[in-house]
Amino acid sequence: MACKTIQRIVLVCVALVVTTVSALAQDYKTLLDKWSMTSETDGDPLAWTLVLKEVDGRLTAVLGTDEGTPAVKDFTFSNGVLKFKVPYEGEYYDIELKADGGKLDGKWSGNGNSGKTSGTKS
Repeated sequence: MACKTIQRIVLVCVALVVTTVSALAQDYKTLLDKWSMTSETDGDPLAWTLVLKEVDGRLTAVLGTDEGTPAVKDFTFSNGVLKFKVPYEGEYYDIELKADGGKLDGKWSGNGNSGKTSGTKS
């Protein structure tokens, strides 16, 4: 009888893990797309593109700017918040974005400056 109880507990634990992993994977599915982004300070906007895609079961990001497709560093997605670093004029800047419906809103900071960043799906 104890063996069957242990088996049931193990099966419940496995089911919970699978459900949790599936829920986490679904969490970012609505973000997958190309985003038209704008970062600004003091009303001086800079347009760029953010492409969020799934690679090997993980959310990844690719940038698009007038200068090409620079690499994203330290990309994370947790609790609905995207965080990553992007190169700009020889420095890396921090970007933090929160998904709010069909929009991404957040901030950028680096090199002693900061401002707001927002975007919509393209």
